[in-house]
Amino acid sequence: MQGLAPSQLLDVWEQGVESGGIERGLLLLARCLPDTDWQELAALSIGRRNRLLLELRCATFGEAMHCFALCPGCAGELEFDFKPSELGFTYARKDETVLQVDQDGRTIRGRLPDSTDLYAASSCHDVEEARRTIAARCLAAENPAALPLAAIEDFEARIAEADAGSDISLDLTCPTCGHSWELALDVVGFFWQEIHSAARRIALEVDALARSYGWSEAAILGMSTARRNLYLEMVG
Repeated sequence: MQGLAPSQLLDVWEQGVESGGIERGLLLLARCLPDTDWQELAALSIGRRNRLLLELRCATFGEAMHCFALCPGCAGELEFDFKPSELGFTYARKDETVLQVDQDGRTIRGRLPDSTDLYAASSCHDVEEARRTIAARCLAAENPAALPLAAIEDFEARIAEADAGSDISLDLTCPTCGHSWELALDVVGFFWQEIHSAARRIALEVDALARSYGWSEAAILGMSTARRNLYLEMVG
């Protein structure tokens, strides 16, 4: 997959800076699958979305992801790198998005959650309501509150099997106190923070070169990174 060029990074940032996480995820998906319409992108399973976004992220910024975390045990700061290729998670293919859930001795057919389900759940008051909303939408239940807890748990277990990339967690151990825990990885949020930082850096570079040489933004962004850095060294 081709990574985002500097001009594309600025375009994506500008389009998504006032949007929420779900919309930003779709905006980035459109860069992964440029010939796919918005409705189809929104219908991709969350695991497949995450996998595509991680591929785009690695093609743009390199494979290693530099992370920070606070230990829940001692509040100590952890700084670490990891590679998405080490996760080894699976995601559903387009023809594997149908799943089956057992409820009161009968089998209910449903589908894997997608971005439209996350959007519907984003207005829920708490996690429990969000769980029920997503399950009800994917299982075509008319009344989310009437869904038995066992059916919801079975539904979530099926997702974990078929589309594990939808919920990515990192196993961490604090080197200071030895506390171990799982840290959920927000793929869209992590990627967007890197895009935001890169957009700011690129804008500062454009500003410095435009002030010194009078070049346009398009001309500066059209340079290779090596050539732009060479001029920045002379300006600095």
